[in-house]
Amino acid sequence: MRYKKNIGDTGEDLAVMVLENNGYRILERNFGTKVGELDIIAMKGGVIHFVEVKTRNGSICGYPSEAVTPAKQRHIRKAAEYYLQGCRIPWSSISLDVFEIMTDHIENCM
Repeated sequence: MRYKKNIGDTGEDLAVMVLENNGYRILERNFGTKVGELDIIAMKGGVIHFVEVKTRNGSICGYPSEAVTPAKQRHIRKAAEYYLQGCRIPWSSISLDVFEIMTDHIENCM
């Protein structure tokens, strides 16, 4: 189980790096609520992005984004609503995003 956690942590670190390099400001990481955790909360251009990061070593079990089921989407939405209730940062809109990482493609690109 620790191996999967390491893969997930590595994926989140990579997602943060890519977001920051593209002008996003990271507001929170692993924001926990009673309804679930938000992997990354970022902001760019007045839009708050709630980013679910899914990382896989290959596509044998399907693509990472396929793990974001309707039930998972509801949990993300509820956690985002919880965050927004206490948010003190002005924002114009929100976006619920999935950041999909396949490590076998990363290795093949290097």
